[in-house]
Amino acid sequence: METKTCQNCKSKFVVEQEDFNFYEKIKVPPPTWCPECRLIRRMITFNVRNLYNRKCDNCNKKIISIFRSNSPYKVWCFDCYFSDKFNSLAYGNDYNFSLDFFTQYEQLRRNIPLLSLEQSGNNSGGCEYANYTYASKNIYLSHNVAKSEDVYYSVFVNRDNRMCFDSLSFREDELCYEVVDSNHNYNCLYLTRSDLCIDSQFLFNCVNCQNCFMSSNQRNQNYVFRNKKLSKDEYEKMLENENLTSYRSLKILEEEYQKLMGNSIVSFARLVNAINCTGDIIENSKNCVSSFYIWKSENLKYVTYSVNALNDSYDMLDSGRGERMYESICSGRGNYEIAFCARTFNAVQSYYCEGCIDVKNSFGCIGLRNKEYCILNKQYNKEEYEKLLPKIIKQMEEIPYVDKNNCKYKFGEFFPAEISPFAYNETMAYEQFPLSKEEILSKNFKWQDDLDRSYNVTLKSSDIPDNIKDVSDKILGETIACEHEGKCSHQCTRAFRIIPVELQFYKRTNLPLPRICPNCRYFTRLKRALPWRLWHRTCMCENTNHMHKGKCEEEFETPYSPERPETVYCKKCYQQEVY
Repeated sequence: METKTCQNCKSKFVVEQEDFNFYEKIKVPPPTWCPECRLIRRMITFNVRNLYNRKCDNCNKKIISIFRSNSPYKVWCFDCYFSDKFNSLAYGNDYNFSLDFFTQYEQLRRNIPLLSLEQSGNNSGGCEYANYTYASKNIYLSHNVAKSEDVYYSVFVNRDNRMCFDSLSFREDELCYEVVDSNHNYNCLYLTRSDLCIDSQFLFNCVNCQNCFMSSNQRNQNYVFRNKKLSKDEYEKMLENENLTSYRSLKILEEEYQKLMGNSIVSFARLVNAINCTGDIIENSKNCVSSFYIWKSENLKYVTYSVNALNDSYDMLDSGRGERMYESICSGRGNYEIAFCARTFNAVQSYYCEGCIDVKNSFGCIGLRNKEYCILNKQYNKEEYEKLLPKIIKQMEEIPYVDKNNCKYKFGEFFPAEISPFAYNETMAYEQFPLSKEEILSKNFKWQDDLDRSYNVTLKSSDIPDNIKDVSDKILGETIACEHEGKCSHQCTRAFRIIPVELQFYKRTNLPLPRICPNCRYFTRLKRALPWRLWHRTCMCENTNHMHKGKCEEEFETPYSPERPETVYCKKCYQQEVY
């Protein structure tokens, strides 16, 4: 075990013996940045939600892209990028030993076409406004979507969801609205950390509930109203009095819901069939440390959002199936022994690669498909590659990239924030670690000012009918002013429109129209999800009938910070309280 000082934030962090074993196994040096700084550094290269209108730099067609029209990169639409017109090796360069690696890599990135949106070719249509979307259909302003249909204004949509709106991190849900970290639900609205619920509203930490309203920590219940058991007739009468079709009534209920969640007892984390794991929302996994949103995985550390069978990997963000992966984002589907990669799939023993598919033994490459033994997109034979690569790694030690904060980037460091294609406030870093413009610039990160949104607003949000029953189809032709008017930190678009399928959903579910734009709704919803951080705490239970004398002294790692209002229990005390 060794205690190190983070090169970036100067805080202390520990590298355990098993960590050294992992780094040796995949042939990389130990990190010089602490886990949180490494996470932020990866996030700064990860634009998930910010989309722009621009033209394809090859066919000149109007497209939607994660790259601004004034970005310094060549951007191609999906059809052009995956056509015979694109030959990634045509942009290859000889390695320049008098210049640092990361500068050469950025030169390559500015010369080679980049894909406008990260999507797979197995989508079934209606996904033009969706980023990181796979095997899906009719996905609109939703991102990180897999195997789902008719999903709108949502993020982290993991498999088999249908007709869901304005939700975050969910799986196998149908006809749901404003659900967060909730799975296997039907015809529900405003669920948080709740699973297997039907025909319910405003639930927190509930499981297998049907026809329940404004309740927390319920298990296997029906007709529970504000945590009180009622008969079917009593419940239906009480629910009717809530008038969910009214916007004014819904806002009052949202405030009540926030208080309900803050006043609730919570388990320190959601760990289901998770053996020797720390973090949150981990299922059917083993030996996952300081990790979040993990399914069917084993031997992970500092990994966030692993959707399927990731093994023996560290410092991953948004990954699929793979093994021995390190410091990479949005990579998987069969990777083996890769590091410092982005959007790279079915790769083997490859480093510093971006947008590559079916590659082996490649280093510092972009957009390769079915290639091996390439460096900076130049093809070598096996002997040439194996002779040149050690020289490059040694040169990276001798001539590192040095950023404005005097951090040195040798072999073993992820891409510097300075050469990220995106500004800090365009990326997931801004969502998980929000900073003001002044703070961002003081840290020498990039900042992108809002676009000039000169919309011709035709309807004030205050003029929308309060009740959905009074809304006509004429609303589809209106440009509605967002209530926030761009005065928030939510990347407000200042105006928005209602699309036909959205109006149909509101009328079907008897929900009033929103008054704020999709971006503001997203950032408001994000507050209901827990941060990707852990705090060391002690159980707050003082009940003497929970198999302990006096206050429980069980310690744990939890995403609930000490400043939060919830009462946090260890697993045993929570089970005693709820079951």
